[in-house]
Amino acid sequence: MTGNSRYQKILLLSLGFFLLLILMAVFHENGILNAYHLEQEQLKMKHENESLQVLNEKFRQEINALKSDPYEIEKIAREKLNLIKPGDQVYNIVQTKKSSSSPK
Repeated sequence: MTGNSRYQKILLLSLGFFLLLILMAVFHENGILNAYHLEQEQLKMKHENESLQVLNEKFRQEINALKSDPYEIEKIAREKLNLIKPGDQVYNIVQTKKSSSSPK
Protein backbone atom coordinates (compact mmCIF):
# COMPACT_ATOMS: atom_id res chain seq x y z
CA MET A 1 0.00 0.00 0.00
CA THR A 2 1.44 3.31 -0.98
CA GLY A 3 1.56 6.41 1.16
CA ASN A 4 -0.62 8.33 -1.28
CA SER A 5 -3.39 5.68 -1.16
CA ARG A 6 -3.29 5.59 2.63
CA TYR A 7 -3.49 9.41 2.72
CA GLN A 8 -6.56 9.33 0.40
CA LYS A 9 -8.32 6.73 2.59
CA ILE A 10 -7.67 8.77 5.73
CA LEU A 11 -8.87 11.90 3.97
CA LEU A 12 -12.05 10.19 2.71
CA LEU A 13 -12.78 8.70 6.14
CA SER A 14 -12.22 12.09 7.76
CA LEU A 15 -14.52 13.81 5.27
CA GLY A 16 -17.17 11.11 5.72
CA PHE A 17 -16.97 11.41 9.49
CA PHE A 18 -17.15 15.21 9.26
CA LEU A 19 -20.19 14.96 6.94
CA LEU A 20 -21.85 12.55 9.35
CA LEU A 21 -21.24 14.97 12.23
CA ILE A 22 -22.79 17.82 10.24
CA LEU A 23 -25.85 15.74 9.35
CA MET A 24 -26.28 14.71 12.98
CA ALA A 25 -25.91 18.32 14.16
CA VAL A 26 -28.62 19.48 11.77
CA PHE A 27 -31.14 16.62 11.63
CA HIS A 28 -30.78 14.85 14.99
CA GLU A 29 -33.62 15.20 17.51
CA ASN A 30 -31.42 17.58 19.51
CA GLY A 31 -30.04 19.21 16.38
CA ILE A 32 -30.09 22.73 15.04
CA LEU A 33 -33.23 22.21 12.94
CA ASN A 34 -35.24 20.95 15.90
CA ALA A 35 -33.92 23.76 18.09
CA TYR A 36 -35.09 26.29 15.50
CA HIS A 37 -38.58 24.77 15.40
CA LEU A 38 -38.78 24.77 19.19
CA GLU A 39 -37.69 28.41 19.31
CA GLN A 40 -40.38 29.36 16.79
CA GLU A 41 -42.98 27.48 18.82
CA GLN A 42 -41.80 29.25 21.98
CA LEU A 43 -42.18 32.67 20.29
CA LYS A 44 -45.67 31.74 19.12
CA MET A 45 -46.62 30.70 22.66
CA LYS A 46 -45.22 33.94 24.09
CA HIS A 47 -47.36 36.01 21.70
CA GLU A 48 -50.40 33.90 22.51
CA ASN A 49 -49.69 34.29 26.22
CA GLU A 50 -49.45 38.09 25.87
CA SER A 51 -52.77 38.27 24.05
CA LEU A 52 -54.40 36.09 26.71
CA GLN A 53 -53.02 38.36 29.44
CA VAL A 54 -54.58 41.37 27.71
CA LEU A 55 -57.89 39.52 27.46
CA ASN A 56 -57.69 38.53 31.15
CA GLU A 57 -57.09 42.14 32.13
CA LYS A 58 -60.14 43.20 30.10
CA PHE A 59 -62.24 40.57 31.88
CA ARG A 60 -60.88 41.69 35.28
CA GLN A 61 -61.93 45.26 34.54
CA GLU A 62 -65.37 44.09 33.43
CA ILE A 63 -65.78 42.01 36.61
CA ASN A 64 -64.74 44.95 38.80
CA ALA A 65 -67.19 47.20 36.96
CA LEU A 66 -69.99 44.70 37.53
CA LYS A 67 -69.13 44.43 41.23
CA SER A 68 -68.93 48.14 41.91
CA ASP A 69 -70.79 50.12 39.23
CA PRO A 70 -74.61 49.93 39.35
CA TYR A 71 -74.86 51.65 35.97
CA GLU A 72 -72.88 48.84 34.37
CA ILE A 73 -75.28 46.28 35.82
CA GLU A 74 -78.23 48.32 34.57
CA LYS A 75 -76.65 48.55 31.10
CA ILE A 76 -76.27 44.78 30.85
CA ALA A 77 -79.80 44.21 32.19
CA ARG A 78 -81.20 46.55 29.53
CA GLU A 79 -79.10 45.35 26.59
CA LYS A 80 -78.81 41.61 27.12
CA LEU A 81 -81.85 40.75 29.22
CA ASN A 82 -84.23 43.28 27.62
CA LEU A 83 -85.33 44.60 31.00
CA ILE A 84 -86.85 48.04 31.50
CA LYS A 85 -87.34 50.45 34.41
CA PRO A 86 -90.81 51.28 35.62
CA GLY A 87 -92.09 54.19 33.57
CA ASP A 88 -89.95 53.44 30.49
CA GLN A 89 -91.67 53.16 27.15
CA VAL A 90 -90.66 50.34 24.83
CA TYR A 91 -90.87 50.63 21.08
CA ASN A 92 -90.68 47.56 18.89
CA ILE A 93 -89.40 48.28 15.42
CA VAL A 94 -90.73 45.80 12.90
CA GLN A 95 -89.09 45.56 9.52
CA THR A 96 -91.30 44.72 6.60
CA LYS A 97 -90.11 42.69 3.67
CA LYS A 98 -89.81 44.61 0.41
CA SER A 99 -91.33 42.96 -2.60
CA SER A 100 -88.70 41.39 -4.82
CA SER A 101 -90.58 42.12 -8.05
CA SER A 102 -89.58 45.28 -9.83
CA PRO A 103 -92.15 47.59 -11.52
CA LYS A 104 -92.60 47.08 -15.24
